Amino acid sequence: MGAIIGWLYRSALKRGARGGHWAWYVVALGAFILRRDREQRSEAVVSVPVKPGDRILVTMRELGSRIDS
Repeated sequence: MGAIIGWLYRSALKRGARGGHWAWYVVALGAFILRRDREQRSEAVVSVPVKPGDRILVTMRELGSRIDS
């Protein structure tokens, strides 16, 4: 997906710069914003350093489910 967004950004910017319709700049801006958002978004919920010998417990739960104490 990232490669497609990058290609769309570059292609739209080139078409706009070659004297194409101004809408190509709008397409390039939209692709730039999408690419930037994908780069900043992290899929990790928690990230902690782990040293050799450390034990960790990883559990999975559905997003939005309650944790009962």
